[in-house]
Amino acid sequence: MGNQVEQSHQGSAAPVSKREQVQGLLRGIRVDIDGYKQLHGLLIRQRELMKRRDNAGLGLHNEAQTQLCEKLMERAKNRSRTLVALGFTGNSKGMEDLIARLPHASQKQVLILWRNLVDLVKESQQFNEENGKLLVSQQEVINSLLNKQPESQNDYGYAR
Repeated sequence: MGNQVEQSHQGSAAPVSKREQVQGLLRGIRVDIDGYKQLHGLLIRQRELMKRRDNAGLGLHNEAQTQLCEKLMERAKNRSRTLVALGFTGNSKGMEDLIARLPHASQKQVLILWRNLVDLVKESQQFNEENGKLLVSQQEVINSLLNKQPESQNDYGYAR
């Protein structure tokens, strides 16, 4: 029985054609576009929770957001490996080089998809940075309140 599992597993890992690899890349781009749209909504929700200081909500929210990010990162790694297997660099430049080699009728559509994904990634990075700045700002306020020295403190303009 162990051999059957091993054989069937090896069978599922059979080499796929370059055409199938490219089709898989395109499917992955579409899935990632949906994933980054979902992430965008999660980042907006995260900011709302942070502004409300809803720590319990943030805990649950951040767990879901982290899971989505891990899936997106894994798909990006898979895309990179596939590009390398196809003879391209495993980055955005490699994807653009692959697109340039597609049949002319497909190039424009695939390039639009790819640029849409790249734009969504950049937008998500920007939102994440803004959320990070909000978090740092909140932490600085809390730290300044907690770490004040009573001897050198002024209360409402009156020296102690």
